[in-house]
Amino acid sequence: MFWIMHRLWVVLAVLLCCSGVASAGTFEDGLAFFEAGHYRWALEKFVAAVDQAPKDPLRWWYLAESYRLIGDNSAAIPIYRHIAQTAQEPSFAAAARQVLESLGEPEVLVSSIPFQRRGSSVLIPGRINGESVGSFILDTGATFTSISTSVAQQLGIRPQGAGMVRLVTASGTVQAPVVILDQVEIGGAVARLVPAVVLDLPGMSQSTIGLLGMSFLERFKVNLDLSSGLLLLESGK
Repeated sequence: MFWIMHRLWVVLAVLLCCSGVASAGTFEDGLAFFEAGHYRWALEKFVAAVDQAPKDPLRWWYLAESYRLIGDNSAAIPIYRHIAQTAQEPSFAAAARQVLESLGEPEVLVSSIPFQRRGSSVLIPGRINGESVGSFILDTGATFTSISTSVAQQLGIRPQGAGMVRLVTASGTVQAPVVILDQVEIGGAVARLVPAVVLDLPGMSQSTIGLLGMSFLERFKVNLDLSSGLLLLESGK
């Protein structure tokens, strides 16, 4: 384990020196805490840093490492899988795969989630921030996952400077606030720091909490098996 992690840190130290997008503000503060061994303080900074630049794999890496070093492997493992799946830089993907191997975790994890049909809609039960709150409507054409106003209020989720987006709905063009969901779980498939909009969809039942859009689905390889009534979500490659 030691030689694996030492090798990874050598690789990532080089990447850090070469990365122009990962050396400013909140992320830099997180690095200072991390290098001093204050991993819980670093974790708070890296959560914000990932929110600021969600496509920077180095920020995701330090977020995963912070979780691992405070002993929260259940939070770290999905992030390593996310890095292995999405990182364009091969060194990051390889490093994430090696950590998963060292933790005894499979690189690829497939979750099979039963769904229900309501007319033409596919309904998927979900959890937000650890709370079971109802079902999403699967919508691969939606850029953002969405949650209703009542669910946002129930969970204490409030917009915090993430801005507004313009969305085209069946009722016309609307403005909706963006929030960051700490965790979205669909049948064991977990994604953290998921951008979402707070939006009340017309005609939506109380048990339906919103749309499951690409801000969640893009983290996985998605297969909807209508014959078996299962949604398959594969994380990793």
